[in-house]
Amino acid sequence: MRKFNRIFLCILPMALVWFVGQAHAAKRVALVIGNSSYERIGKLANPINDAVLLGGKLTNLGFDVLLHTDLKFNEFSDVLRQFETELEGAEAALFFYAGHGMQFRKENYLLATDANLRDEHDVSTSGRNLKSIIEIMERKVPLSLVFVDACRDNPMANQLVDRLGSKSRSLGIGRGLAPVEHTANTLIAFATKPGAIAADGDGKNSPFTASLAQHIETANIEVSTMLKRVTRDVLEQTEHKQRPEVVASMDSEFYFFQNEIAPQATVTYDSDAQKELLATKALQNAMVINSPISFQAVIDAFPGTNASDIADQLLKQKLDTLAEQQKRAASSNQQVAISAADLLKKLDAAQSSDTTTEIASLTPEDVETSLGLDKDGFKKIQNALNMLGFDAGVADGVFGGKSRTALKSFQVTNRIEQTGYIDNASLLHLIKVFEETPKTYDGLWNLEVHRFNPHPEDPAHINMRTLLSSAQIRIRGSEINIVDWQNQAGDSRGDDRNPFAKFSGSLASNGRFTMRFDADYLFSKKRIKNVQIKGTLPQFVAYDAQLEYRGARLEYVGPKDEMWVRIELKRIDNDG
Repeated sequence: MRKFNRIFLCILPMALVWFVGQAHAAKRVALVIGNSSYERIGKLANPINDAVLLGGKLTNLGFDVLLHTDLKFNEFSDVLRQFETELEGAEAALFFYAGHGMQFRKENYLLATDANLRDEHDVSTSGRNLKSIIEIMERKVPLSLVFVDACRDNPMANQLVDRLGSKSRSLGIGRGLAPVEHTANTLIAFATKPGAIAADGDGKNSPFTASLAQHIETANIEVSTMLKRVTRDVLEQTEHKQRPEVVASMDSEFYFFQNEIAPQATVTYDSDAQKELLATKALQNAMVINSPISFQAVIDAFPGTNASDIADQLLKQKLDTLAEQQKRAASSNQQVAISAADLLKKLDAAQSSDTTTEIASLTPEDVETSLGLDKDGFKKIQNALNMLGFDAGVADGVFGGKSRTALKSFQVTNRIEQTGYIDNASLLHLIKVFEETPKTYDGLWNLEVHRFNPHPEDPAHINMRTLLSSAQIRIRGSEINIVDWQNQAGDSRGDDRNPFAKFSGSLASNGRFTMRFDADYLFSKKRIKNVQIKGTLPQFVAYDAQLEYRGARLEYVGPKDEMWVRIELKRIDNDG
């Protein structure tokens, strides 16, 4: 039996590679839209947050996601044409909309951000008919899922009712959305029942979408059962003021994530071969689904197996594919959702990886509240900033003023938009920096020696520095040595003396360093003081990151006239 196990374990990787080539994932396409910034009635707080959150979840589940926000009418039409094209060959389609909607002549319209409802003739050119969207899906795919979080109180519809008076009743313009008819193998879920108003919620997401996003990744739960849980949550959160409405006429079951083979952690195996066999079956299932969450399930359930190793590689390939899609989409103003959880996994991997990643970003302003970061997620980001030398304070998961200042410094250093808020751009640059940053301090660095006055007469000159001398140093293990130097202070008076002639430097394994050298700190005449500077390097130092360390006072004349020394270090190469 032991011989059989060894043979089995040897041929299993080859079989798994064959399975990779044979597995074909069922194509599932989702169009996710969040409209917030309406030109004539102001901004809704949550629709973009809702769209980005759900888009990330669907991407993690293996959907091909088209994510769009703040669509004008013509853009809405273009996106629907793109959606119809993408549905070719798909087995399931999903449409999610968050924003303003209204009922008109017993049909529902999802309003574009440039909607202008002067009279009843403007309705069809201010929004897209939900029924026509469903008809597109039903023509193209065997199964359709529709989620509409558009029953918010609509000032435009209310104003139209006021203008039309009693005529509005005959036109069917009223509160909320209208009921829909049963359609073929289609499920339609509204945030609330017909004619009622849905709450935007007190948080960053609406109660309906927040609950939908929470339950959609639950394994082995059929969509109808999942929506019962969503209904229960919404009723509880709104104190029974809002009840979602589900209209379904389905002749087949639908699961967002089936994970029937993966065992529980308490299962024991008779042999390694049995474990590998079950892991292989789980991997086959994951490859058919072809989603990040399915590969992660194999990794979590069968650690240490060949199937787990292959699942890990497939997960990385899948995330890289999504990243490339997002990069291409950014140039065409289309957004591809990558969940914050996946980005944080890549951030964890990057802290010990030497590979590089290049991914385009989503809009920073709308993302932080939509990323769904929990306290642990914020802690990871704080730790990452601290490791790179951007002082985010204690990594406690509370992203306060100090953390935001550190994030701003990181954004400025990496030439990305300085918002101080966490967005995909910042997360992706953190990943990129970690992947490109050597995991040791060895290499070439620039050293600059400055003098400064911390208490000048003119407040505008606080901490204004003057370059005294500079050098190129090489760190190798515990040694710090001078490679080249320049004496800027001495050059001004024709003195080419080497200020680093007596330089000594050492570095401990914990990043603690000591440097001693002569500071030539006057320009009109030579005045030298031997100084010692101590400090601690961050755990990781990225290329071009600038670190500052303050040393001793050089000269004191009076409270507003004194000079101190400080050094600036910048990593430039890792040639060792």
